Amino acid sequence: MKEKQMDNTLAGYILAGGKNTRMGGRKKLFLKYRGKQFYLWLKNGLKAAGALYVSVEEYAPYEGLDAVLVKDIYKGTGPIGGICTGLKLCQEDALLVVPCDMVPVPDRLLKDLMEIYRRTGRPVCPSAGDRLLPLPAVYSKEMLPAAEELMAEGNCRLCGWWERSLAGCEILPLEHTTVNNVNTKEDYKRLEGQ
Repeated sequence: MKEKQMDNTLAGYILAGGKNTRMGGRKKLFLKYRGKQFYLWLKNGLKAAGALYVSVEEYAPYEGLDAVLVKDIYKGTGPIGGICTGLKLCQEDALLVVPCDMVPVPDRLLKDLMEIYRRTGRPVCPSAGDRLLPLPAVYSKEMLPAAEELMAEGNCRLCGWWERSLAGCEILPLEHTTVNNVNTKEDYKRLEGQ
């Protein structure tokens, strides 16, 4: 059976540009879960998205990855700057954005986000009740002006970006999906115990 042809409107985008201070400076993308680097888990979860990009603060130590590295052009703005950089520099219309520490990968959620984007052509954000969950989500180039306005105002919150962009977006209500992030050394110890 032939694999479905990928379109060029969507790509996978891993946010890895943080300082990792709560992990003692260890780059989370290289941490291991069940003997495999976080990067490989995320790459596998994003394979149906098409091209793969990794948002980084500097190219070192990421040069060995088999993905296109995207160096942040919005310094000191956190995830919003990394996502905007990708939207500006990547050729695709939209990016399925995941944080580098989202392991185990919520594969079903990623597939649902891709399916909704491919069906509607609109950005997609999950929600839990009335609370938006901005990662993982599908961001599109049409969202750039709202993000640049927010950053100019000194507001770098991803939820604020979605709130300004909601008119042209799809919301995916979540019931049972949980998304885990490994933010601290303690989180990582818990994950290693699973």
